[in-house]
This record gives sequence, structure tokens and C-alpha cells, in this order.
Amino acid sequence: MEIEKPRPIPFRENCYFYHTMSYPDGETIPGSWTMSGFDQYIGGYDLRGKTVLDVGTASGYIAFNAERAGATVTGMDLDPAASEFRCVPFAGTEYFKNPDAWRKSFNETNIVKVKNSWWYSWHKFHSNATVIYQPIGYLSASDEMFDVVIAGALIMHLSDPVSAVAAFAKVARESLILSMTHAEDTDEMLMRPLTAWNDPAFWHGWWGISRGLWRRIFANLGFDVEFASSQAQHNAAEGPQVVTMPTIIARRRVLP
Repeated sequence: MEIEKPRPIPFRENCYFYHTMSYPDGETIPGSWTMSGFDQYIGGYDLRGKTVLDVGTASGYIAFNAERAGATVTGMDLDPAASEFRCVPFAGTEYFKNPDAWRKSFNETNIVKVKNSWWYSWHKFHSNATVIYQPIGYLSASDEMFDVVIAGALIMHLSDPVSAVAAFAKVARESLILSMTHAEDTDEMLMRPLTAWNDPAFWHGWWGISRGLWRRIFANLGFDVEFASSQAQHNAAEGPQVVTMPTIIARRRVLP
């Protein structure tokens, strides 16, 4: 596993904070999302003494709070060339015309700044967490195992969520937690578009999966599933909006 070497603390203006972050010195930086509390966000799971992989770590809300809760943490974030990062297709958009060029531009204008926010937070928390930058498929070939794998509000942004969850499960020794993850309240096995797919501005919303299908997916992978409730505030341009969604806790019943 190729751990990133520690980076100097970046200038705040070169960061984009996906999560609102509050630091021990009293500084709070508003982000796109403000969480209602870490414990409820991860379904009350006890992380003390655990090794944790935080997939899609972004500004590090899960990573650094898990570390403060007593875990040994590795963050994982987007490889900008990762093929799993796709947009809902609309003719005429830059992504549709040249996805490789779009990914390169998006990396430079967005992903790099999000990664900077992680390192800014790493320094502010005096953290010992590590981070890797790899595509999700990297986990499928990895022999590394973590007690708990956590992915926060990530699944909805993936065009192939089932394969991604299988990759997460492969490296989860004990449990896999999907925080703030859509789960339609039905026992039917359904996967539907998350939005109407009629607006290019919502290029990042792919699939919503039913509770019945989540249970089937995790049963196939050797996990039992429970559903908790998590809440966060989306700090949108038109005003803050409180969002309540399930957190899915999958506990392994078949040893890897």
C-alpha cells in the first residue's frame, strides 16, 4: 500500500472544504456539509482500538474524528484518472465530449483543493492518520485488511455501486459502514436513478438502492445488515437544508 508522504500545511485559500471542520485551537471552517455529530453519522459504532479505512475521505471528517475516537486510520481518496468516477451522460457536455480532459480539469479545479483541505486538517489535528490516493479497484487486488471500512455519502456518486461495495467488503475484516447512503424503504430488490437525470447540473447523482437489495448484496458478501439514521446540513447556495438519510452498518458473519 503506497502511503502518501506528509505534505506541508497548505494555504487555506488553496483548499476546498467538503465538510465543516472544527479544530482543537478553536478555528472552524465551514464546508459544503455540516454533520450533526460523528457518533450518529457512523451509526454509533465503537471504533476504539480498531483499524479504519475511510474511503472517499475528502476533508477528513470521518478520518480525524475516527482517530479521536481511538482508531488507527487510513484515508483513501480519488485517483483523478479513476475510471469509476463518471458523470451522468448528457450530449454536449465537456464530460461527454472528452471525459479524460474533463477529469484532468476537475482534478485541477476541485480534487486537488479537497486533498489540500485534508492535509490542512491533518496538521491542525496533529494527526497520525495516513492517506492513499488510489482508484476503488485497487482494493479488489489488495491483501490489506482493516477492522472497519467507512464510506460517507459516497455510493450515490458511483455509476457502479455494487462493484465498489464488493471492493470495500473485501478489505473489511469486521464491518463496513456506509454513512448517509440512500436506502429506499422496501424489501423489493430495486436500484433506481437517484434523480430524474434531466439536468446536467446534477451529473454526480447515480443510483438509489432499496433496503431489500442492500440486504441481498451484503448477504452475498457474507454480512448482516442494520440501518440507522444519520443527519447533516447541506450548506447550499440557496440556503441550508437538513438532510436525513440511513447509515448502513454491515457486520461480517463469514470470515474472509
